Amino acid sequence: MKTAVLFLISVFLFVSFAKAEGLILLDAQDGNVITGDTLVIEGDASASMIKREVFFKNTTEEDVQVILEKAEVDILPGTNNTFCWDDFCYTPDVYEVDDPITLAAGETSSETDFYVEYYPGGEEGTSIIDYLFSSRNDGFEPVKVTLVFETSHHVSAGPDPEQYFLSEPYPNPASSVTRIAYDFPHEPAAMRIRMFNSNGQLIDELVPEATSRHLVLDVSDYQPGMYFYTLIARGQQVSTNKLVVQPR
Repeated sequence: MKTAVLFLISVFLFVSFAKAEGLILLDAQDGNVITGDTLVIEGDASASMIKREVFFKNTTEEDVQVILEKAEVDILPGTNNTFCWDDFCYTPDVYEVDDPITLAAGETSSETDFYVEYYPGGEEGTSIIDYLFSSRNDGFEPVKVTLVFETSHHVSAGPDPEQYFLSEPYPNPASSVTRIAYDFPHEPAAMRIRMFNSNGQLIDELVPEATSRHLVLDVSDYQPGMYFYTLIARGQQVSTNKLVVQPR
């Protein structure tokens, strides 16, 4: 009986680990994980076109065929948007592509594999667009990123990383608790600290407290391994650090 239980536990852990692998989204080829994030792209309403790249990475040990779907959540009248896939730019009325891009094990997409072109047409306001990346391989969960295009004739600068501080964790590696210090020029309610596992899956989101400049993170329930935590300001990532969790 004991042997059977141990076997079932082993199978469960194997399946769980297999499902954890898949696609992650990045803001650059070697950049921050943005899986599930909302990115705000500020631009000049008078610009002819605003371009935004998104990269996707295969974290598995097998080839993966990736396909794409676009969903317009809220589009500012007078604007247009389209996406370019595998070095081919589609018309604005195309919302999905079935011609897959194949990534080898551990491979990240290139600069021409996927990017978005937004045409503000002189209009001031906001457009919100979801992009859903999925795979034809069995056992893969779709991953999404939301792009928010905000255009005006008086473009303000995005968050200045020099104004934000996110410390390395202490201790690191950690097995029970670790401490992370932070500092930024806004009220804590406008900030988020997001924790991702090594596969780019969001596992926790923390709201900094107004009365403190550090947080104590309980990692006793985390599986041993590498984690990444990111400070989000105004929908954009401004700082990312690593945390290693070791067995207790």
